Amino acid sequence: MGKGIIPPGGEHEWEEARGWEGKVYRQVCQQGQGEAVRYLEGLDEELYRQRPTGWIVEGFRGRTLVTRFGEVSLRRRLYRDERGEYHFLLDEYLGWKANQVATPEMQAIGTLLGGELSFRRAVKVMEQCMAGLLSASTCWRLLQSTGEAATTGEAAVVEAVFARGEAVPEEGERQVERLYIEADGVYVRLQRQPRSHLELHSAIAYEGWERLPDRREGYRLSRKWAYCHAGERFAFWEGASLAWAHQWDLGHLRTVVIGGDGAEWIRAGVKEFPGAVWQLDSFHLARACRQSFGVPVGQILFQALRAGLNSQVQTWLQQAPLPEGKQAQRAFRWVRKVAQEGWGLDWRVQLDVSEEETHGLGCMEGNQAHLLARRMKGKGRSWCPDGARHMAKVQELLANDELLRWCFRQTTAPSLPPRHTSPCRTHPSAPDRWLQASVPALYGPAANAPWVQWLRRSIHPPHRLN
Repeated sequence: MGKGIIPPGGEHEWEEARGWEGKVYRQVCQQGQGEAVRYLEGLDEELYRQRPTGWIVEGFRGRTLVTRFGEVSLRRRLYRDERGEYHFLLDEYLGWKANQVATPEMQAIGTLLGGELSFRRAVKVMEQCMAGLLSASTCWRLLQSTGEAATTGEAAVVEAVFARGEAVPEEGERQVERLYIEADGVYVRLQRQPRSHLELHSAIAYEGWERLPDRREGYRLSRKWAYCHAGERFAFWEGASLAWAHQWDLGHLRTVVIGGDGAEWIRAGVKEFPGAVWQLDSFHLARACRQSFGVPVGQILFQALRAGLNSQVQTWLQQAPLPEGKQAQRAFRWVRKVAQEGWGLDWRVQLDVSEEETHGLGCMEGNQAHLLARRMKGKGRSWCPDGARHMAKVQELLANDELLRWCFRQTTAPSLPPRHTSPCRTHPSAPDRWLQASVPALYGPAANAPWVQWLRRSIHPPHRLN
């Protein structure tokens, strides 16, 4: 403050003036609360005029909601339908959940902060940025509610598609001939459980690579879509293939490249996608080679395995002395197994694709660190099984920017189109009917499985325009 300035008094006093921003913000929030009440009550009036036939108004009931601009208290109508069931038409129209103070957008904010930070730190961030406040326990409950809604909805669709043979809802229309998939697992600590750890499975699918602007060596994955397996009621690849079927037309795929650390559940994906090839993750292979023989020799061994020189590598490993140390010996035996099984071959060598057109796999470790490990491991964190699965599913929703849709009230199960039951069009009196063959697998319970899609594509190849 300048020496010649005389401090004014009243509301312009120095201490009062420095807090002008918070004062104006509180006034704006109070005005917003009044505008919200007027809008919601007007919407309730409009819904009353368009209420279903036979619904009777039983009276008004109050409800208090926590929004980003503070608490909003309103009154809305309670209806009784012709079957005697009660409804709040305004709540159902806006997707509000019963007995929950947070609005769907506020639930999304609390879940977002709880998915990135600890719940106590998330509350501190909300205190600094918003007028609507939630407790740490409320943020935890909102996150659990969001994760449970997403896992329950996923399980219902998986059962409908793979158990009852219904069509995939909201099937993706984007068509690509090659899709890249990388998968990995992470162990998180459990609390008060017979077993000490729980393994969570996750994967990413993407179309390729695109160069970053103004970066000579910078690339990013094109149209990356993450998936976290948060349930045990269905197999990992059932949920993953269904999640990616919402983004891409899997029946149009010609090649699927799958990468991972060699776990059996990852390699099982090759059987799910016809024409799929598998490649061992570069990080684990390079680390094992380096641990076995050091950096210079390990790098040469790694390049030989990638090039497919398995016979030479296997001969050399049989003649090489066993390294010292338990860790080095364990890595040496694993590298020898990789050479015997032929796991180390690069996918570009398998498909005879030039390196100039594509890149190697190996980005799953970094994605796993940002997807699950950063929030769920370290700092003494431990989880109950359901809490870990819900948090993993929330991390998937955050990565794919699909969080808000699961914060609204899920009133009904996903609507699925009726299953097509007529395999082919035939004339009942056609003389050559005995020559026409039908393939029941195309229309059975596994009609949307990748191998059935490959069979359908082989029978009816798509027509292309040059």
